[in-house]
Amino acid sequence: MSSISSSSSNVRMDRRFDWVGPPDNLSKIRKIMLRRVDNESELERQYRLAREELNQWNSDFWAEHNQLFDRQKSDFVERKQQELGRLEHVSANELSEFYRDFLNDRHVAMMAYNKEWYRRNLQLIWPALKVNVVRFFRMARR
Repeated sequence: MSSISSSSSNVRMDRRFDWVGPPDNLSKIRKIMLRRVDNESELERQYRLAREELNQWNSDFWAEHNQLFDRQKSDFVERKQQELGRLEHVSANELSEFYRDFLNDRHVAMMAYNKEWYRRNLQLIWPALKVNVVRFFRMARR
């Protein structure tokens, strides 16, 4: 079993597998460390880098989105508590209204994210097919 050192930590990884880490504190997206084979071709490298870039873009979007949500929710709760008095809690119904308004305000950004996410993923289909053909023939030669 061969292993490599991860660039982001001193963890030794089994090269046979992709590794999935714990959720990021901000984005809540699990970091995926894609495997790197010893004889990685340029095509495989480009595909891996494109996948890593997509994963990072996705994580960055959700980190920004979640930070905005947390900030606005905190402001909302603080305003409501001032209106209701310090000891009162904001009801689930009021929070659901906040969440509805937040999503309505973010609708355009979410639609743009979805469109871009699909575009980027669809662009990976052809490279993925080519990489899998290369890997199939590499394995067949063994």
